[in-house]
Amino acid sequence: MAIFGVLLALLIVQHGASVLPVWGSAGLCLLAAVVAVACWCTRNGWQRQALCLMLGLSVGVAYGSLRAQWRLADQLDDAFDGATYILIGTVVGLPGRPDDGLRFEFAPDVAPVGLPSRLSLSWYPKPGAVIPTIVPGQRLMIEARLKVIRGQHNPNGFDYAGWQFARGVGGLGYVRTLAPIDAPVAMGVGARIDRWRDAIRARIHRSVEPDIAGVLTAMAVGDQRGMSDATWSSLRNTGTAHLVAISGLHVSIVAMLFGGLVGWLWRRIPRAVLWQPAQRATVVAAAVAALAYGALAGFGVPVTRSVLMLLTACVALLSSRRPPASRIWLLALLGVMVFDPWCVISAGFWLSFGAVGALILMLSGRHGVRGRVSGFASAQLAVTVLTAPLLLVLFGQLSLVSPLANAVAIPLVSILVVPLVLLGALLPGDFFLVMAAFVMEHLMSVLTWAADLPFAVWSMATPPVSLMLLALVGALWGIMPRGTPWRVLGWVAWAPVLLWSPPRPSAGTFEARVIDVGQGLAVHVRTAKHDVLYDTGPGYYRGGDAGERHVVPYLQDAGVGTLDLLVVSHDDMDHAGGAVSVLRSFPVRRLVTGQGVALGAGPAPTPCHAGKAWIWDGVTFRWLHPAADAQFRDDNDRSCVLHVSVPGGSLLLPGDVSSRAERAVAAVGGWPTSTVVVAPHHGSRSASSEALVAAVNADHVVFSSAYGNAFGHPVVTVLERWHDAGARIWRTDLQGAVSVRLGTTGARLGGEHAERPRYWHRKRADPRRADARLMSSASVE
Repeated sequence: MAIFGVLLALLIVQHGASVLPVWGSAGLCLLAAVVAVACWCTRNGWQRQALCLMLGLSVGVAYGSLRAQWRLADQLDDAFDGATYILIGTVVGLPGRPDDGLRFEFAPDVAPVGLPSRLSLSWYPKPGAVIPTIVPGQRLMIEARLKVIRGQHNPNGFDYAGWQFARGVGGLGYVRTLAPIDAPVAMGVGARIDRWRDAIRARIHRSVEPDIAGVLTAMAVGDQRGMSDATWSSLRNTGTAHLVAISGLHVSIVAMLFGGLVGWLWRRIPRAVLWQPAQRATVVAAAVAALAYGALAGFGVPVTRSVLMLLTACVALLSSRRPPASRIWLLALLGVMVFDPWCVISAGFWLSFGAVGALILMLSGRHGVRGRVSGFASAQLAVTVLTAPLLLVLFGQLSLVSPLANAVAIPLVSILVVPLVLLGALLPGDFFLVMAAFVMEHLMSVLTWAADLPFAVWSMATPPVSLMLLALVGALWGIMPRGTPWRVLGWVAWAPVLLWSPPRPSAGTFEARVIDVGQGLAVHVRTAKHDVLYDTGPGYYRGGDAGERHVVPYLQDAGVGTLDLLVVSHDDMDHAGGAVSVLRSFPVRRLVTGQGVALGAGPAPTPCHAGKAWIWDGVTFRWLHPAADAQFRDDNDRSCVLHVSVPGGSLLLPGDVSSRAERAVAAVGGWPTSTVVVAPHHGSRSASSEALVAAVNADHVVFSSAYGNAFGHPVVTVLERWHDAGARIWRTDLQGAVSVRLGTTGARLGGEHAERPRYWHRKRADPRRADARLMSSASVE
C-alpha cells in the first residue's frame, strides 16, 4: 500500500502547477517518520493499511518535490534566452545525425550561473559544408544561440517542454560554429558505454538499408531516431511498437540465453560445480547480462523495470527465497519511481507495468493444465484487455488487429530477430545483421499490410478518466479466474466508455479553438453536428508539419470523425503546410481553397467567393473575401475570409489579408461587427489597419504566432491598436491554444496554458516589452 501511495503522490506532484518548497518537503519527511513509527506499532489491519498509504503519500510528495526543485534550479535562465555564448564541454549520449547536420546533447565545463548542466543542441551548417563526425565523450568548442525550452500547448497534446524536463535537459541551443578540441575523449563509464552503443549503431547502418537499420538500431541500443514516420505508423496501428522499444521481452531473452549458456558450460566443469552450484552461476550470469543489456539500451523506463524485476528475482533465488511475482512487480515499480520520478507522465511507464501486471494476474495462481498455445493466447488477451483503457486515454485509439499482429510478430522477434541482432552487434562480420534485416523486412511488409486495413484502428475522443478507471476495474474483474462472482459484470463496465461521446454545442451556438501550431494558423470550428477546419498550420523546413504533429492529434482527441469543411485560405506554407496530413487522416466532405492552392489530395476543391453563405445548426457561415472577379498580386490578399455568426456573437477569420484587401472588403460590403477576431497575418504591421479595427469593434482579438518568432509578430503597434480599441488580447505564443465559445450569453474565451498548467512550464512574457496595459490581458484569464 505504501508503494501505491508513492505512485499517487508522484502523480499529484507531476500534474501540479507548482511544487513544495524545500522546507515543505522537510516537514513532510518529519511527518513520514511519525507515520512510519505509528505504522510499526499498529496491529489493526485496516489502520495499518491506511497508515502505509499515508506514509507513501508523504514520502512521495516530499521526494518528488525535492527532485523537481533540484531540476528547476538546473534550467536555462530567462536572461540567457536568445543570447549567444562560446562554450567548451563534452558530448553526452548518442549524437543524432540527420542528413544535413547534427543533433546532440552537450555538457558545458564551466558556465555562468543560470546556464544548465545539460543542453540539447542542433547544428545545420550551410549547404556544402563538411559535417564533422562527433562521438560520445568528445570535447568541443561551440558558439551557440541559447533558447529556453518551450513547446505548443494544446488539449492533451504532446508536451515538448515536459518531455525535455523529464530527460534532464535544461535548455536548447542552435550552434553557429563548432570545432572539435584536440584533447583526449572523456572515457568515464557512461562515455565508454555510449561509444560502444555508437559503434554498434554505425555498424548496423553500414550493413543494412536505412529504414530497416533504424528498426534494428532501436532493438539493439534503444535509439529510435532512425525510424521513418511510415514505419512508426505501421507499428502503432498494429499495436506492435513495443517490439522495437527495448522492453522486458528483450531483456528476458538476453538474460535467458546468456544465463542458460553459462549454466550449460558450468555443468561441464567439475571444479566449477564443486565451487558453486550451476543454478547459482546461471542466476548470476542472467543478472549480469540483464545489466549489460540495460546499459546498452540506455536504461529507459521499460528496460529499467525489467532489469529491476530480474535483479529482484535473482537476489531472491540466491537467498533461497521465492517471493510472489506480484511482490517483485511492486518492488520494480518502486525502484523505477525512485530512479525517475517523472516516469509517471510517460506512456511507456503505464503500458510497461500494465502489461506485466496483466500477465501476472492472468498466469499466477491459476489451477489446471494449460497448453502453450492456449497460455499464450490467454496472456495476449489479458495484456490487450488491460492496456486498452490506457491506450485510449494516452493516444485516443486502439489497434483492432493488435492480437493477431502480435501473435505473428512476438515469436519472430523474440526467437529470431533479437538474438540475431545481438549476435550481429557483438560478433564481427555482417552475416547475423543481414539475416535479422531479412526477417524484419518481411515482417514489416506484413505489419504494413495489416496497418493499412480499413478496420485496423479504432479511434475515439479521449474519454474522461473516471470512465476509463471504471473500464479498467471492469477489465480486471473480467479476467479473474472462473468462479469469481459476477465476473460478467466486468465486461459490462466497458459500456459507458463505448457509448460516451464528447459534448457538442447546442443548436444556435458554436465553439472554436485557435490551435497552437507555432508560426501559422489552424482554427477548428464546431457546431451541434458539423466540424470545420480553417487552415492547417505550417510545414517544417526539415520535414514534417503541424498538421501531423498538432492538428490531427487535437482533432482525434476532440472526437472528430469527418470534417464537413476544410478551408485552406491561401497557399502560404504557414497556413497550407499541414493540409495533406489532415486529408490523409480524415475524410473531408467539402474542400474550399484560396486562389493558387494546389494540394494534390482530397476531394475536388471549390473556390471561396464573397457573398456566399449557408447555415449549419443555426450557425451562419459567410464568405467576405475575395470577390469572384477580384485580382490580387499578393497571395496573402487572396485569402479566404470567413465570418461565423450566431445571434449572441460572431467570429471573424481573415487569413493573411493585408490593409489593401481590408480596404477592398470595406468598399464592397463593409466589415461586419465581430465579437472575436483572429488577427489577420498573425499581427503583422501590414494588416489590422485602423479602419478594420474600428469597423469590427471586437471584444476579443486572438494572435496566432510562435514565441519569439523571427518576424516579430505580433508587432507592438498592432497590439496597441487593438488594445486601444477596447479588445482584450489573446495570444497562442503566450497562452497556448485559445478556446472560444459563442452563444446566446455572449463570448467565453480561455487559454490552454492557464487551464492545464505544469510546474515546468515557464510563465511566458512578451520577449520585446512588458507594457502593463498589454501584458495584463495577455497573461491573465
